[in-house]
Amino acid sequence: MKKRGIDKDIVVLLISTLITIATWVGLEVYRAYVNVSVTTEVEKHLKPIDSTMNIKVFEQLERIKNEHSGN
Repeated sequence: MKKRGIDKDIVVLLISTLITIATWVGLEVYRAYVNVSVTTEVEKHLKPIDSTMNIKVFEQLERIKNEHSGN
């Protein structure tokens, strides 16, 4: 059997890869141009969360747990 230039499987793989890359690039360009605006009403609710633990809250929860369990 003679081998043709490029196998059919490789051509299918190359075409699907090209379509995937073109779609990916197109979506990234679209995402870069879409402007998401946050209203001031929403922005005031987007405050940073305090990441420190309040040990007193855990102590109060432990005390309440012990009071209800009878310990």
